[in-house]
Amino acid sequence: MAKKKIGAGKIGCIVVVLVFLVLAIGLYRAFTTQKSLPEEFVLKIDVYGDIKETTDVGFSLPFERESQELSLQDILFLLDQAGEDERIKSVLLDIRGVRTGSAKIQQIQRAIEQTRKTGKPVNAFLGSASDADVWLASACDSIVAERGNFLLLDGLKAELLFYTGTLEKLGVSFQAAQWSAWKSGVEPFTRAGASPEYREQVEMMLDAVYDAYTGYVAKRRGIPVEEYESIIDEKTVLSAKQAKEFGIVDEISGHWEYLEGLKKTFGKGDGERSDEDVLVSGARYKASIPWPFEPETKENIAVITASGSIVRLEDDMTGGTEQGFDEETLRSSVQAALDDESVKAIVLRIDSPGGDALASSNMLQILDSAKVKKPIVASMSGVAASGGYMIALAADSIFAEPLTVTGSIGVYALKPEISALQEKIGLNREVVIKGKNADGFTVFKPLDEEGMAKFMETTGWIYDDFLAKVARSRKMTLNEVEAVAGGRVWTGDLAVKKGLVDRIGGLQDALFAARAMAEMDSAKVPGLKLYPEPQGLMEYLFGGGPGITARMLGEQIPSGSVADRSLQTLDLLLKLEQQPGGMFRMTMLPYDLRVE
Repeated sequence: MAKKKIGAGKIGCIVVVLVFLVLAIGLYRAFTTQKSLPEEFVLKIDVYGDIKETTDVGFSLPFERESQELSLQDILFLLDQAGEDERIKSVLLDIRGVRTGSAKIQQIQRAIEQTRKTGKPVNAFLGSASDADVWLASACDSIVAERGNFLLLDGLKAELLFYTGTLEKLGVSFQAAQWSAWKSGVEPFTRAGASPEYREQVEMMLDAVYDAYTGYVAKRRGIPVEEYESIIDEKTVLSAKQAKEFGIVDEISGHWEYLEGLKKTFGKGDGERSDEDVLVSGARYKASIPWPFEPETKENIAVITASGSIVRLEDDMTGGTEQGFDEETLRSSVQAALDDESVKAIVLRIDSPGGDALASSNMLQILDSAKVKKPIVASMSGVAASGGYMIALAADSIFAEPLTVTGSIGVYALKPEISALQEKIGLNREVVIKGKNADGFTVFKPLDEEGMAKFMETTGWIYDDFLAKVARSRKMTLNEVEAVAGGRVWTGDLAVKKGLVDRIGGLQDALFAARAMAEMDSAKVPGLKLYPEPQGLMEYLFGGGPGITARMLGEQIPSGSVADRSLQTLDLLLKLEQQPGGMFRMTMLPYDLRVE
């Protein structure tokens, strides 16, 4: 007996019913979650891994949001709310394996300090801890180390990988246009080791981070700096007991034991309240309140976050595990903020090492046009360098963290050459040309003297344009810009002194400045509209694109690992293959510094 086929109409009806059921369940869970917070509780915030600037804007159901990892902005807003919400009696930071930029650690520390000023205790629990974990935890009222675990305090390092020798074994080499010696992004592909300029910059950044780290821990824990540095150099690995003896932690406890103690303390001593009645996770709390806070006026500030490498199109692979930020995403976010009459000002939040030179320039044009209609304030997070610095030039005022990695005003371009690979694999090539230089920029041979001159010249045009943009925005002469450009990288503190940034401050400072520029009522807290907006259900069901597979692969690889950097190298080669003449021009920071 022949089976009946299901018609397209029936399939459509089934899809509609399923979507309706999913939405109904999601709305029900979202509504019940908002009503489920206990009258008093401990807010438990898990802090670990490479803390992203914002939560993924992909579609998620309301009941899935409780399991999402917290972003930096989530943590900052949660700590801000904790100081105001009377139901929250204490905050617990469960810190395990933080691997993120030093400027992000400082931002969380400052938020912790603000919460403590309201009278709310903030405590830290450390599992297997590293330098970054101890640095962050030192901002808290007390630190508890896990019994039986250890602290690895081995200091900081910057690891630089050079692929030149490896690629040469495959028959691949590169020619580079570098503006100038400090723009070291080409070095992993053109040198066997770091140039003096490259090493000088890395050492300068490492010194600044190390001094900030050891100085902060020593001050907060009441340990002389020299003694703490000696612990790092001589002890390195400490048991929980040793950490307490040195004054690095206050208590020792098992994880379960510690949570049970909180349950008894905040459970009115009867021990009958469940964990969920005493401990509320940051994700659950976020899903249960108006996010990020309840506004006191109908006026809003738009916060547009530019996070990740800057790319031309959404589905460009961005190198390794990090998703990129593309022109269309910025354009649509800016347009939404401009069209919304309730939005009175824009805060451009930047956590980007830069990327495609033309995309960065186009984004600056979009923001320059928007600034004519509404004030823009730039807030630099962990990194806002190269193309990430370029887009900040549109702002009326630029804020940076003391250890924000910024500057890197420069350009580099790479031209691959695979004649040795061609010979190794026995690939025969015949070319018929019309025009003297039709085959001059092929990947199958190196550039000749004339071709190299053109290569350098065109890259120089981009660099000169970058300098002019900085000079115009920062009201500096070209000579003054050149003195701080050439690819040099600065901390936020130094960038202020060099005139590249206006002032030191975080996201909250930028929001206050935007409020003042827009002449909003200073007595009332405005609402925030966060962009890019999360993906909708229809986009999730019927959207997608060729970049999804690459991103799914990338999500399985730790950011900053050797595998991640290898993916970045492979990705760069794929990009170069798609460019005219195999050349790719970047305004991008060549490295990432993080405390581990």
